[in-house]
Amino acid sequence: MSIKGYIFGDKIVIFDINNSKKIYSSGFYGKPLGINKPKKAEDIKTPLELSIIEGLYLLKKGEMVVMHGDNKLDEKDLYKIGKENIARFESLFAVYSDLRNKGFVVRSGIKFGADFAVYTLGPGLEHAPYVVIVLDANSILLANELMSFGRVSHSTRKKLILAIVNMPPPKNIRYVMFKWVKL
Repeated sequence: MSIKGYIFGDKIVIFDINNSKKIYSSGFYGKPLGINKPKKAEDIKTPLELSIIEGLYLLKKGEMVVMHGDNKLDEKDLYKIGKENIARFESLFAVYSDLRNKGFVVRSGIKFGADFAVYTLGPGLEHAPYVVIVLDANSILLANELMSFGRVSHSTRKKLILAIVNMPPPKNIRYVMFKWVKL
């Protein structure tokens, strides 16, 4: 695989603009530096920044290699870096991979108070119809936390999905979607 990304802290950067366009257009991966939501690959004229979760997913699919200086990282190396730098990495990566494998476009949901924003078409083409909160199956969810999640999803007009993951290892993921109704 000739597409190289270079790891810097908790981000992976693809410097080659043509490769940035290829990766972005193959599923809206990453964010072009300085461009919020490009609608098409031709709009990309800067390096592409990926999260470790996106980079690991693409590495596992054979779409790219990840470099640390002159050293090529394997899946185990990048997984370890993810666990060291990202809280709940295993659960987040399991849900990200599952949703991607089901054909959804999965992006950071931090601006919506969620782990992920999920698209059926892609950013710039539609507003994300879903926000996803990832929970460990053994965690306790308080009523006020659920209400907080619901308020954010309702105010942004997105459906709230809880992704409940059995860890370790991720044996299965259950999705619970909430629909808010007016009485």
